[in-house]
Amino acid sequence: MAKNDSTAKKLGNSFVGMFKRLFVPQKRSALEEEAIQTPMRTVLKNFFRSKLGVIGLVMFVGFLLFAFLGSYLYPISLTYIELTNANLASGRNYLDVPEDISAQDVKKIVSGVSFSVLLTNDGQLRIWGTEPNQKLKDVSDYVLDIPKEVQNANIVDIATGGKHVLALDDQGNLYGWGYYGHGQTTLPEDTAEDFAEEGIVAESIYAATMWSAVVGSDQNLYFWGSSQATTNFKVTRAVKGHIEKIASGDNNMAVLLDDGTITVLGDKSSEYYSNVPEELQDGSVRVVDIASTNRNVLALDDEGNIYTWGSSQDGLTTVPEFTGEVTAVEAGYKHFILLLDDGSLVTWGANELGQTDLPENMGPVTQIFSDYFQSYALGEDGTIYAWGNRGYFLGSDEFGRDMLGRLIHGGRISLTVGAIAMLISTMIALIVGLAAGYFGGWVDHLLMRLADVFSAIPFYPIAITLNYAIGNSLSESGRLYLIMVVLGVLGWMGLARLVRAQLLVEREKDFVLAAKALGIRQNKIMWRHILPNVFNLVIVNVTLGYASSLLTEAGLSFLGFGVAAPTPSWGNMLTSAQASTVIQYYWWRWFVPGLCVVLAALSANLIGDALREAMDPRENER
Repeated sequence: MAKNDSTAKKLGNSFVGMFKRLFVPQKRSALEEEAIQTPMRTVLKNFFRSKLGVIGLVMFVGFLLFAFLGSYLYPISLTYIELTNANLASGRNYLDVPEDISAQDVKKIVSGVSFSVLLTNDGQLRIWGTEPNQKLKDVSDYVLDIPKEVQNANIVDIATGGKHVLALDDQGNLYGWGYYGHGQTTLPEDTAEDFAEEGIVAESIYAATMWSAVVGSDQNLYFWGSSQATTNFKVTRAVKGHIEKIASGDNNMAVLLDDGTITVLGDKSSEYYSNVPEELQDGSVRVVDIASTNRNVLALDDEGNIYTWGSSQDGLTTVPEFTGEVTAVEAGYKHFILLLDDGSLVTWGANELGQTDLPENMGPVTQIFSDYFQSYALGEDGTIYAWGNRGYFLGSDEFGRDMLGRLIHGGRISLTVGAIAMLISTMIALIVGLAAGYFGGWVDHLLMRLADVFSAIPFYPIAITLNYAIGNSLSESGRLYLIMVVLGVLGWMGLARLVRAQLLVEREKDFVLAAKALGIRQNKIMWRHILPNVFNLVIVNVTLGYASSLLTEAGLSFLGFGVAAPTPSWGNMLTSAQASTVIQYYWWRWFVPGLCVVLAALSANLIGDALREAMDPRENER
């Protein structure tokens, strides 16, 4: 019985001791701690003592998450181009309607490419968004700065082009400010003189990207701005004196006449001009409202029927099915909106910027406004709903593409190209360095002379020549593989020499002699016994070489011989920095990707330097 009690007590003590060793921190002396510390733990401990190394690691992990996780969370279309939104500065306030404005205060809302203007019922203006005229020379007043004379006037109508604003007061005075590169902000003197002589008063105003227009009290159309617009928009005698409303794109215009018919002005070669339904022109039906995207027209007749024509792009000529009667129509740059009698909305068209994504929990609507890529609706409960383009975190590039999205996907390409190129060069360097250092003799001479030959090859001329010779015949993925292979094959020589030099020292040590005495094969001696002893050196040089590969890829792409557009990389995003205008005015197009390249390379260098110190016992003794 006593024996059984003793056994049970020993088992209990053993279990308690195991529990304490597993879960209760044990106090040990420094010597005891060092005695049980593995080499890897020592390296990690020394690495995390380096503040710069930790900073570099955090930065690099941040870039990896930004590029690889971000590319899944922030998808982009490589083929997307919208020149209308080119070179817009950073800002996410395009839809930020002032909180002190309710639907009951609103008379009209119009939008430019990056801003919106609201006309209140008491004749005052409110503007929000981001300034589109980023230090352009042809600017009278910045769009977001309402001129004092406009603030003091009673405004009855407003219109916006892409980067300018027009306002009409109750005295018939016209005000314009913003970008005036085509003279679109100022009523021409001859037109003003005709108005004064004939007693014509401006009744409604319209604007597009490069031109402006007025419909006078004589029901005639007067427009000015781009010479191309003034050439295309020739108003015939049959139209003069009968204009009720116009709806237009940049190069075409639909005109609603007082007899309910429609005529079209502008580019006669376009579908906008040639595909007008005959019944809308011969008086078979009476049109009561019209709306126009940049290349399509929508008409509503007095019986609630909808007619569309123009370009088939974005499905704009196909009206979705709906129930109810249409009470109003609106159009943005690439989308249509219908307001139904029950207060609901129907939208269709392009949706790259959320133009057709209606807000959640939207109640019944009484009025709609849409222009360019922003849309607004006035709710019965006084709420102002807004949807469409909210803006760009980091601005847009020369093709109107979101810089943040391209920066994320470009980082994925740049980081991947640098990593795979470094992997290729490391494998070649290990094979050459190990063989040359271990075997010596003629093998060493042959491999080192081969390294000398590769070192003498000028990198950039070879890369550019290969790009010209076979790059154009390859797909986008093929070009990426070509860049990786070129970077890898022409970048192994320095590491191979370091491995060889270290191996010349290691092969003379006793553990190698012991392995040979045991009859272990030479390839196993190299890979299993000697390589672990030089692996610290390899790891450090890989991190430093990765930074070099990253910079080299950026340099190639910057020169136009690396990753080709529209596939983004940080290097080809920097290509635009070759233009002095971009450097002076559009700093976000070159500064942000350039900063990413510098910080990513710096983080890799900091990690490599910290690893070198952590793996060097001499450094640890200092």
